[in-house]
Amino acid sequence: MQKKVFSAAVFLLAAACILTACKKNGFIFKKNPVRECTLTFWHWDTGHEEFYEKIASDYAKEHEGVKINIRLVPYETYTKEWLKAASEGETADVFAIPPESLAEFIDSRKLEALTYADLIPAGSEEEFLINKPGKEKAYALPAAGSLPVIFYNKDIYEQNQLVIPETLSDFVTNCAILKQSSCQPFAMSLTEEGRFDAFDFAAGILANGKSLNGKKSEKQDFKKLLDQNTGYYDLLGLAMELSLDKGVCVKGHQALLENFAQNKYAMICGTTEDIAALNSMSSSFGWFMLPGEDYTKAGVWKANHMFGAAKKGKSVKEAKNFLSYFLTRENQLAFSAEFGMLPAVKGLKPDDKEIRQAYELVSGKKEVYFPFFQTMSQEERTLCAEKLDLIFSGEVTDPEGFLTDWIKKLKD
Repeated sequence: MQKKVFSAAVFLLAAACILTACKKNGFIFKKNPVRECTLTFWHWDTGHEEFYEKIASDYAKEHEGVKINIRLVPYETYTKEWLKAASEGETADVFAIPPESLAEFIDSRKLEALTYADLIPAGSEEEFLINKPGKEKAYALPAAGSLPVIFYNKDIYEQNQLVIPETLSDFVTNCAILKQSSCQPFAMSLTEEGRFDAFDFAAGILANGKSLNGKKSEKQDFKKLLDQNTGYYDLLGLAMELSLDKGVCVKGHQALLENFAQNKYAMICGTTEDIAALNSMSSSFGWFMLPGEDYTKAGVWKANHMFGAAKKGKSVKEAKNFLSYFLTRENQLAFSAEFGMLPAVKGLKPDDKEIRQAYELVSGKKEVYFPFFQTMSQEERTLCAEKLDLIFSGEVTDPEGFLTDWIKKLKD
């Protein structure tokens, strides 16, 4: 019996010695080391610093070892400063991308190639509003956006016994009735160059034309869309009927909104981003999507808040994870509430009544695409602005020749 007790004591003593030695050498009873990672995050949303700080703070709490340093850069100099930093190898890990500068950011070759499948993992409840193949490359994450719409003056509509148009023909008829009653039916703003600012107005029409010869419409590539899709002819016909006069239009979108609030126009084009501004100016307005619901096959969702990740080093994986965090249901609703925007993913219920109405309208479409101009280079965008200005100025006398020249210049 004493021999057994002695053996047990020796065993326990030996075990204690082994454990002590292991502990000293640091390979037992020690947690796996936390990988430290610091991300830099640039954005230009002055007045929304606390919003981004909360997202970054919440992410850091949920991901031990991660720290996020945020830098606010004024919108006016944002693209210039980002490109300068990129050329010097000092690109932020995660950054906002001004929609109008998307092509410049991509051309810098500093953006990590993302895929929607990476950003929304398999099995996740989130699904993008935009129709985009999961494995197709994308260089920008859309986080919040708006819907191109037509705003109308409710009082003027009621006085002329008009109803919300369901087709392009209905829209043209409404304009004709308003013109007969001495109202200015419709107006667009003018750019600094004096051209019609027609991108938002044209986007939905071009995306919804029927394909020629029964072929499937090409929605992704604007050059193919123009070549095979009758949306061009719808746009041309509508422009001829509207007979817009630059003399009654104003430079700048803000001035257009102000004139509309003063009852100078019965209708104007804009996006749901303008709802908050108009609510502060006028209570007598409504909006509808053009073309009307029965005519529309596809929805157009305009990305107003886009983000990217830098193509560099060990932080790329964490940067992608942080971008994915923008797409959680909680953060998508937060983006919507903070900026008065439509979420980028399906299946949500924004708090704001009108934003929710617009979101549900576009969510109900089988196909939802970016406006054609958002994925263009600056040169292509300038060319299209010139072509659209000629269309709405009534200067197109040879539709087929005009279209052929347009497509040729886009392909060159």
